[in-house]
Amino acid sequence: MMDRIMKIDDCMNKIYQSAAVVLLAGIIVASTLQVVTRYVLNASMTGTEEFARYCFVWMNMLGASICVRYGSHAVVSILNNRLKGKKKYIHEIVIHGLMILLALILIIEGMRMIGYTMTQPSPTLRIPMGYIYASVPVGGIGMIVNAVRNICEAKMNMDREG
Repeated sequence: MMDRIMKIDDCMNKIYQSAAVVLLAGIIVASTLQVVTRYVLNASMTGTEEFARYCFVWMNMLGASICVRYGSHAVVSILNNRLKGKKKYIHEIVIHGLMILLALILIIEGMRMIGYTMTQPSPTLRIPMGYIYASVPVGGIGMIVNAVRNICEAKMNMDREG
């Protein structure tokens, strides 16, 4: 079971990381095009700012999921650094449990937002806004998978420490 969770998590994180890199490239290209067309050609290219913004939204949600896995989100670690053994494990379970709860809320509310906005086109690109809001449940799913893996690893570390 643990091996299956780790394989799923590793595969998902590779996909999320690759997608985030592609989205970052999209932001760079769109922003560069916007600057060049505005200041060199004196005519703004339509849609580049909106495209860059939507790439940024997706990249942030994928990145938030990856941050859960590696513990690279903002934390106040003074308590966790002082805890040892079972107390540290319980603390990590509580923290990751809260992350799972937050991610469930993101998934539920994100799905509702998709339902509300799938027929609403974006102002310039005219794509359904539901595709943009889909980043919220996708990021939430990644957060849950990563938090579950972190809980499993915390359990393994506690078992090793005795």
